[in-house]
Amino acid sequence: MVMINKVEPKIFTRMKNIKNIYKLLIVVAVGFMGMFTSCKEEADLQLPYLFRPINFNVELNKTVATVSWAAVDSAVSYTFQISQDSLFNSTIVDTTLTQLSYVKELAGETKFFARIRANANDATKSSKFNSKLSFKTPAENIFLGYGTNTNVGKLYSAYMTDVNSLTVKWKPGSNATHFILVSADLSKKDSVIISSAEALAGVKVIPALSNSIWTAKIYNKKILRGTTTGTVEGDIVLSSGADLPLAISNATSGQIILLAPGVVYPMGTATVRFGKNVKVRGLSATNRSVLCMATGASTTGTSSMLGFADASTINFVKFENVDFTGYADNNVNAVKIGYLFNNNLLTNVKTLSFDNCNLHNFGNTPMRVQGGKNQIVDTLSFNGCVINDIGFASTYAIVNSNSADFVNTIRFNNCTVYNFKGSLVSRTTQTLNSISITNCTFNQGMQDPSSVRFFIDTNTATFTGSGITIKNCVFGSSGGTLGGAGIRTTGTLAITGSYYTSDYVDQTLVATVSYSRKSLMTSYAKPSTELWSNPTTGNFSFKDATFVGKGVVGDLRW
Repeated sequence: MVMINKVEPKIFTRMKNIKNIYKLLIVVAVGFMGMFTSCKEEADLQLPYLFRPINFNVELNKTVATVSWAAVDSAVSYTFQISQDSLFNSTIVDTTLTQLSYVKELAGETKFFARIRANANDATKSSKFNSKLSFKTPAENIFLGYGTNTNVGKLYSAYMTDVNSLTVKWKPGSNATHFILVSADLSKKDSVIISSAEALAGVKVIPALSNSIWTAKIYNKKILRGTTTGTVEGDIVLSSGADLPLAISNATSGQIILLAPGVVYPMGTATVRFGKNVKVRGLSATNRSVLCMATGASTTGTSSMLGFADASTINFVKFENVDFTGYADNNVNAVKIGYLFNNNLLTNVKTLSFDNCNLHNFGNTPMRVQGGKNQIVDTLSFNGCVINDIGFASTYAIVNSNSADFVNTIRFNNCTVYNFKGSLVSRTTQTLNSISITNCTFNQGMQDPSSVRFFIDTNTATFTGSGITIKNCVFGSSGGTLGGAGIRTTGTLAITGSYYTSDYVDQTLVATVSYSRKSLMTSYAKPSTELWSNPTTGNFSFKDATFVGKGVVGDLRW
């Protein structure tokens, strides 16, 4: 018993110590576990590389791409690349930057790929490239639309203004460094440098070009920014004082006669007749060469400046940049001659065209075929022309034909026609293919005080083609004492996108049958003098800046 009593406290003490050691081991173990967990969490927070940039986007403004992305924590910079190759074997852009966006002007109508990564101080911790961003730029042509106030349409982006040269115009202020030109026979004029001043002005004169249709491509370094074509032509150059009728007579078929800017060329007192393919072209699109009959020409209304030779078959007679006046010797105090063309001889002409010409002050009409000779002009076209002060000595239309002699296809495009007494087109029996009128401005038409005149009168003609189409035109004041009578035709008539002012009259004041076509157009609801700056003097710039058709309808030069 004693022995037991002596041993029991020792055993108890040892057991207590074991418990304390065990508790201590538990505490130490927990401590080690906490330390391990803490280290593991810290290790988890320290990633081996940065996150990839997110919100990777591109915005396109024509061919200018703005690429942006969100900032990445701890990134010191970003590596950004653009390529046309989805594998990025070659790059257009490969740069390191600190900002969060990049702007680049790119080629038009091209697919591109972009990618980006975030860079750390320790390059081994930089992010990987993110998923590729693909986008396609729209087609670009900085020539399109140049030359009009609203940049609508295409007007003389590459144009011959001197012998063997082209004046090329494009959107001023565009980044451009050089041209590459290729002719129709594939001869090449490479790397024509554009100076900074020329780029700012948007104009470059390119000399020493052979006669050909030249394709001109404009570049900003390696980026193609547009393509246009221009024709260099001319076989005979006439300076001031030269005899144009003689040059027309002596020209061989297909030759082009060039006229000096602003020079008056008297055409004599007799009709000058074309019997071969000839083009007469003024060298300036704005300072047009002037053609007129000479003093001594009949002023009784029977004089005709131009015509066709008897029994002739001609592919084309063309005029460009020419001012045709009905005043003899270009004298506004002289009596007006009757006609520009009044042909009364057998002929067959495929194309008679007027481009960027002015035709004015003819007592009867610029264009009449008559005489019962079965003559045909297959296509008569007016493009970019101003026609005014026509027909006040007669009752003829601007294009006038009869049953035996006729014009088959008639086209007016981007023309301004004003102050005319009769119709625009009038013809009696015979077949007719079509009449097409697009983006034209009309004012002060059908002003005959003694008879009602139709804007177009083809009531007895038989159409073999598409009939009459009128698109994107503006009709201003019209009608004489008895009013106007609209359009009379047996063919198909389609009018789209066109407007009329409140002083446009297309209904006779004593109506029996209505030929009004207002229901096919949109009303402007104000008079012509409110729409245009000074229409009676030929200023058709828009006075009303709120007109919704501005830059879309009418002659686009305004």
